[in-house]
Amino acid sequence: MGLKGIIFAIEAGSCAAMASVSAKLAASSETAISLSKMAISWAEQIIPLEFLHYEYEVAIILRVAGISGIFLFNALMWVLFTKSMHLCSSALEATAFNTSSNFITTAIIGKLLFGEHLSLLWYLGSSLIIFGLTILHSASKDQETDQQNQDKIEQKEKVL
Repeated sequence: MGLKGIIFAIEAGSCAAMASVSAKLAASSETAISLSKMAISWAEQIIPLEFLHYEYEVAIILRVAGISGIFLFNALMWVLFTKSMHLCSSALEATAFNTSSNFITTAIIGKLLFGEHLSLLWYLGSSLIIFGLTILHSASKDQETDQQNQDKIEQKEKVL
């Protein structure tokens, strides 16, 4: 039951990263134009037609798709995150996996799609955040185990 919640949390974090990518695509005409040029060059390799005159139209379509993506991915993120909180052992566990997958997915998509360079400081900071979330998660597990043990002791004392 906990594994399903973790998977939902990871999917929710990925959807949050995709919502950010959609926002960047929708807000930046420069990004939309460079991606449209990339898409047109890719399409021309498959279909030998002259698409060069349509880069601005493709950019507009990409920006509209970006606006739609913001709403779609945010809605999916909230549905998946809510499910993960129900299925995980704690809301903290869902939040930790959600945040971690958001950082990792954002880094991968930024590098692959936008050619962004992430500094060593970014990697260090993200690692520290993920490490901190892991510590919080393990502390939460220990506290939950202690509470379960305390409940068992109280039940035995009631029987006696």
